[in-house]
Amino acid sequence: MTRPVSIDMVRTLDEQKIGTSIAYAAMHAGAVLVIDGAPFLSPDGRIDRELVHAHMRRCLERVPEWRLRLMDSPLGVTTPAWVPDERFEPRDHVAFDDDPVELTAETARRLTGAGGPGLPRDRPLWDLRIAVLDTGEVAVGARMHHVVGDGEWGFSVIRRLTSPQPEPVDVAVAGWTSDTRAPRTAMAIPPFALRDFLARQSSIRGGWHDYWRKPFVKRVKRVASRNAAPLREWWIARTGLRDRMLPPTHAAAFDVTASPAARRAARLRGTLNDLLVASALGAVDDDDRGLDMLVPVSRRRRGSGDGVRNHISMARVHVDPGTTLAERVAEVRGTVRNELRGESTDTPHGRMLGYATIMSLSDDPLWFGEAKVNRVIVFPVGDPRSELSAFGVVYDGMLSVTLVSRLELDVARMADSMRRDLEPAPVAETGRAPEQRDADPQEAA
Repeated sequence: MTRPVSIDMVRTLDEQKIGTSIAYAAMHAGAVLVIDGAPFLSPDGRIDRELVHAHMRRCLERVPEWRLRLMDSPLGVTTPAWVPDERFEPRDHVAFDDDPVELTAETARRLTGAGGPGLPRDRPLWDLRIAVLDTGEVAVGARMHHVVGDGEWGFSVIRRLTSPQPEPVDVAVAGWTSDTRAPRTAMAIPPFALRDFLARQSSIRGGWHDYWRKPFVKRVKRVASRNAAPLREWWIARTGLRDRMLPPTHAAAFDVTASPAARRAARLRGTLNDLLVASALGAVDDDDRGLDMLVPVSRRRRGSGDGVRNHISMARVHVDPGTTLAERVAEVRGTVRNELRGESTDTPHGRMLGYATIMSLSDDPLWFGEAKVNRVIVFPVGDPRSELSAFGVVYDGMLSVTLVSRLELDVARMADSMRRDLEPAPVAETGRAPEQRDADPQEAA
């Protein structure tokens, strides 16, 4: 019996993440799971590779999207499409480091491919690098391209790669046979895109209006831009634009207990996410124009599940010079609330820093096979020219924050500043934290 063809069109907005070699390189997302080492280490302290491969075969049954590759549409008449990779072999996506290393922010970045070549575009856009740590733990560094999915979708992948209880690894698990296949040629993509568009319309009249809702000239420009890619890449190489757009960066990371940080955010009448963004805005030198930072806002509806790969918007927060932490929290809260309501506000623009956000992974421990996940580190993805980008992960009672900044800036000092904002202040002899002494009674309550 002939297997049906599977084609999943990339959205136009997602295509921007792979439109040029510069955008493609910048949009690599990385995360590291620090797990108990014993379940995956052999007696000599080296990684049991066959056990890892066996566990990944089971995990990939739960993440079918990781078996898809991109296929370009002929003459760029549509966006690229996701199709099954007929040659997919999980072993090609997993590498190992057996020499014990210390876990630092830069070690974690290396495990997620930072500073190395990008993901090959002719196969599924993810890979793992697994290393032994000098603590006896094992670090699982994962890299995925942002076009595959945004942060919400990426966290759904982590949850599918792990389980809420120990999961014995069955080394006898065989490979799988896909029940769908890629089209024989890319010529199948435009007809599929047309059929998919028509199937989503309630009527021919409605489809006609929906198609012409976007300017025809804009559609033509998109097609022309796709076909001009070789010329654009030649220009990038000729002018050295890649080096200017992708400057070297470095990272810092720290952990704080989540509950006290959340309580401090509540005292300031904000959420933990508001406090993180506000602390990032206060971690850099002030500016007489004020400071700006982007905050991702999810547009998913409840129950949308893992099928929605990318669906976020960016709220631009502006704070005036000399604002206090409480004032910055209030500004973040108001801006995010307006974005969720779809209310546009006319705010001044200051010096743009980057972006900051927090996401919650799990309140309880997760397990990678029979190994407990002890720590989760996620790196922010975005413009490498940014002054500061920060990503926080709430997992098992801890908040892990990772910062990325340009090489000439002091990212360690920024991390120290943010840690002071997120950690509870020391309790004085009176039993009250110093920041509460002059607080408004209602706010402190």
